[in-house]
Amino acid sequence: MPNWLKTRFNDLKYFYWIARNWRYLKGDKSSLIIFLIYWILYPIPRLLFGRKRAHRILPTIISILKNKNFIIPLPIDKTNIYWIGIRDVIDFDVFREVCIEDHYNKSLLKPEMTIVDIGAHIGTFTLSARKIIGERGRIIAIEPEIMNFRQLKRNLKLNKINNCLIINVALADHTGEEPFFLHKDSSGHSLIPGDSINKTQIKVKTLDDLLKELNISKVDFLKIDTEGVELEVLKGGKETLCKNPKMKIVIDYSPGQETEIISYLKELNFFPKIFWGLIWI
Repeated sequence: MPNWLKTRFNDLKYFYWIARNWRYLKGDKSSLIIFLIYWILYPIPRLLFGRKRAHRILPTIISILKNKNFIIPLPIDKTNIYWIGIRDVIDFDVFREVCIEDHYNKSLLKPEMTIVDIGAHIGTFTLSARKIIGERGRIIAIEPEIMNFRQLKRNLKLNKINNCLIINVALADHTGEEPFFLHKDSSGHSLIPGDSINKTQIKVKTLDDLLKELNISKVDFLKIDTEGVELEVLKGGKETLCKNPKMKIVIDYSPGQETEIISYLKELNFFPKIFWGLIWI
């Protein structure tokens, strides 16, 4: 199935879920209707001009429609529905990728798991995972960029979630301070310069050091999406990986890094595979 057709099919599934559960959805349904109209119209410039140009053409469309913060439901179940606030087109794309297209494969998650979400952005995966693992599970959500971190915090507060620990720090293979490069897209900030528009100084820690500070030794699921420093994060978590040989891992790697990442994981007796542009264990 072509990608564009698969995307439209996933959109229809979400619309169908909303239609079936409309009576359970609380809050401002008028804004949800406006958002659905936007969602239907948005593919037109994407198809005509491509994703990057569409972002330039429609950078403020959500803010024009609803005060720069749509509150929309996560399609998980109809009881105790979770909501997420999105600020712009980038948040919209991340929501679509993670929550509608199931980019990180929620089927790997089980109740009562301990999850570390590295590169949590505004909480799309964090919220989806929290719904599955339940009250007795635990999530450590790590997001280094301050504006994303604030939106992550808002989204957890929106859903009255208290058992999720959020950390405003960058992870790497050492502890200290590093330049942090800010991208025009909120999902592109990184310790690697790339196509950055600004930079700031930020604290960095290793995963091992952070989990020791939090007194956490058992990890069931590790998700890493750090815009090019995935291998460094793994190296900084060597002790954690060795202590949790049955841990599930999903890595959204940067092109060209997959060989080194797979080689490193094999050295630690993991058996990684590449699937849909991700490294899975």
